[in-house]
Amino acid sequence: MRPIWKFLEVDNYQKISDDIYDYMANYTEILKSKTPVFYNNVSPIHIVQHVPSLKKFLDDRFLPMPTAIIVVPPSVERNLHSDTVDPYVRILWPIKNCQGSLTKMFDVPRECLKLNFSQSGSTDTYYQISLEKDWPLISDIELLQPVLIDVSIAHEVHPAPDATESRISFTIGFDRDLP
Repeated sequence: MRPIWKFLEVDNYQKISDDIYDYMANYTEILKSKTPVFYNNVSPIHIVQHVPSLKKFLDDRFLPMPTAIIVVPPSVERNLHSDTVDPYVRILWPIKNCQGSLTKMFDVPRECLKLNFSQSGSTDTYYQISLEKDWPLISDIELLQPVLIDVSIAHEVHPAPDATESRISFTIGFDRDLP
């Protein structure tokens, strides 16, 4: 089986995480929402303009395309989904309250994926699992540092069991799949 995730070594990832959180607090409405939205698109241009540490990390490495902030409240139940049906690697970056939370990856057959839209009026798509059952667990990741992850594998966020605040992470897609 091909690898489906790999930790990414970034020496200053915590500073970048803190800077992204400051960006959220100062330049978005994400933290002000009474009802957290799971997937929050942010402009790659806007975020790198306001988060120089992220821009420095991305310079000469990657051309970011879709970028989003993911907010998962501690009470979330089921959120099993696949972002795409074709292999596609993104970076998943811890921002806040990630310790103890897991991203679990499951073996779900492609024929059980159904195209869906993120929010009313949104053009963002993902694949919902059309059949609810106990799918075989392939792997899980505690998001303690940035990780490269194949988002074509069905995955689900499980907040830490003792979480009282939302788990916040940042995802970066690219103009091409990463090897």
